Amino acid sequence: MNLEKIDHLIKDDYAFFLQEKNGWSLTAGPQDLELVAHALRVLLHARTTPDFLADYLALVDCQGADGGWSPFSADRESTVWVSAFCGLMLIRGNRLLHHERLAHSVRRAIDYFLDTQHSDGRWVDPRWADLDTTSHPVSFFNVVMALNEPHHRSDVLRAWERGARFIIEHQSPDGGWYDTAFHPSGVEITAHLIQDALVADLVIDNRVSGVRESCAKGAVKLYDWQAADGSWDEENVDHTMDCTRSLMVVTRILGTERGEDFIMRGLHWILANKNTQGWGDFPGMETNLERTCDGLDTLLKYKAYRNANPLEVVKLWGYMA
Repeated sequence: MNLEKIDHLIKDDYAFFLQEKNGWSLTAGPQDLELVAHALRVLLHARTTPDFLADYLALVDCQGADGGWSPFSADRESTVWVSAFCGLMLIRGNRLLHHERLAHSVRRAIDYFLDTQHSDGRWVDPRWADLDTTSHPVSFFNVVMALNEPHHRSDVLRAWERGARFIIEHQSPDGGWYDTAFHPSGVEITAHLIQDALVADLVIDNRVSGVRESCAKGAVKLYDWQAADGSWDEENVDHTMDCTRSLMVVTRILGTERGEDFIMRGLHWILANKNTQGWGDFPGMETNLERTCDGLDTLLKYKAYRNANPLEVVKLWGYMA
């Protein structure tokens, strides 16, 4: 894949993303916080976070009294999945911004996840499957540990380990994870769990037994699920991007080369089904901002994946300082 072409696409779509700022920035008014978190991830990976302090502070202003966030900034009932995504963007963003309000917000988010974990290790969100929901606080705690955040460190370690074990214990013998109500195909949830919750342990702590084997089995299942045209889940753009990104970080951390062909087929399909600006949810559909954020994130991570240092792409998950 020609990296000059990738650079051109990133530049063009990043300009479009900024042009549409009123559609994702809390400085312009209430927003869907899942989209806001997607946008802040683009800023992180495009290395433009220092120019957007007001957006991070606006996210702090939306934080609930319990330390979590609601899916929509105008509401006040916190839910786990979006809270983890918001907390993750704040702790990673504050490595560059060094702002005490952000640091305090992260500590409150840590308390929220410690308070909401169930006794069996899971977290629950009515909008998501329990396994997928659980992967996001585990991902947040991955980065809390990687960045040596000291707040309730021993409690975080225990909660993180319980969450990771819950995920491993619910992996199917075929290597996938499934939820009949939310993720019947298993594609999206499997891609999420190996990249967000599990593979970081091999870089950060190597504390939970069976992680390497679980990630390897999950990756093989993603290989099996890829269609001949390079897409996943019946030409689902979102899920194809998820799988492609997941295989990038898993391939680098596991040190296996088998994922290369699947990553490249996925990337070629993503580019072949790009709109003039951004992406839609399926080929031929109109562009939306969340998918465009995912597309930019995929291209930025692919550039890091191609770096001579195999750990460069790992940094874009926050698993290395």
